[in-house]
Amino acid sequence: MRIAKKLKQDQEIVLRFLDVFGRGSAELGSSNKHVQPGFFVFGSTFIHDYVEAVFFRKEGLLITALEDSGFPSNMGAVGGMKSEQTKCREAADLLFKAAKAWQGGDSSARTEVSWAASEFNSTLRQHLDRLKNLILPLLEQNISPEDEHKILEGLNNITFENDMQDEEGKYIKILENLEEELSDWK
Repeated sequence: MRIAKKLKQDQEIVLRFLDVFGRGSAELGSSNKHVQPGFFVFGSTFIHDYVEAVFFRKEGLLITALEDSGFPSNMGAVGGMKSEQTKCREAADLLFKAAKAWQGGDSSARTEVSWAASEFNSTLRQHLDRLKNLILPLLEQNISPEDEHKILEGLNNITFENDMQDEEGKYIKILENLEEELSDWK
């Protein structure tokens, strides 16, 4: 299916983020004294600007296509996707607020950052698994070639809009900066 191919690069970028962010969360959980709240503030920027504003927006096209095919919006595959997106957004919001509080000197916020980062990471990994193993196969089985074409056009539009705003690979640079900061903690 062409939709799966079209989303592959986005999924790879999100997985790369989850890998580096997960390692940062593990270091935080191990009480590594080198861990800094700025890593999580910066990570929150990636979550907001890429995961929520680009990736979840693309998924919205898939969710709408399934709803248009008769899948209920509040349960099953579609309900699960929506629920996980909401859970990710809530964890990301808590993560940002707690990281800013920690950065501002509230050392007790470190624990909240650890919990929110872990919650976000595990929920989004589960979400990506649902996308790959359930949503994409359901689309393949339930949409017409014309509907697939409409989804691909929508994905292209979002990609084009994102490329216009992505000053020289902004998201890859964020990932590289996070990876570099993480390597400094050793």
